[in-house]
Amino acid sequence: MIVFDVDGTLLGGEAHDWKCFDDAFEEAAGFALESEFFHALEEVTAKAIVHQALAHADSETRRKIEDHTRRGYVSRLRKVHRDDPDAFPTADGSPGLLGEIAERGIPLAIATGDWFESISFKLEVAGVPVDGIPMVTSSEHYGRAKILSTAIARAGGTLEQSVYIGDGVWDLKAAETLGVAFIGCGTRRELLKEAGASHVIESFASEAFWEIYESLQTNQD
Repeated sequence: MIVFDVDGTLLGGEAHDWKCFDDAFEEAAGFALESEFFHALEEVTAKAIVHQALAHADSETRRKIEDHTRRGYVSRLRKVHRDDPDAFPTADGSPGLLGEIAERGIPLAIATGDWFESISFKLEVAGVPVDGIPMVTSSEHYGRAKILSTAIARAGGTLEQSVYIGDGVWDLKAAETLGVAFIGCGTRRELLKEAGASHVIESFASEAFWEIYESLQTNQD
């Protein structure tokens, strides 16, 4: 089984993405998220970021501000796309790779730290077909490891036979927590290597992905 992260993995446009999120949170919470806050995060999902930033607030306040942030975030994403239809492009080679995975009959799932509404919008405008693919998001779970394990279970897979594809150190940590094989990608490849990722690819358009995947499958067998 292959499980994909989305932002920075299947899709680009992260600069737009983070600005929309940051601006939506500031509007909802009344204060901005500083860079020092992100450096200290223990969990990186949309839900977790909001709740960690509001650690001293009561649960009802956190829930309301999360909902306000989510709605403001989606609204801003829509405006960015209206202004620039190419703001959220597919990553190099990702459409072709998804097609190859389907042709090979390999089970597929999506596990993302974004909310369901926002990630669904970005996938739709990027033209990535996800109908029928099990997708688990931060709308369901707080932590990335739980999101990943739920996606695998929902697609009928096992941790031992799955490979997670992601671009963030938080993706790598989630995979390591569960004992799931990991392939890194995206613009943070050097950080992934420094964090201990054994397998990192520059593009889905290269043969490197299938070489690594097949070697991991052999090791799992």
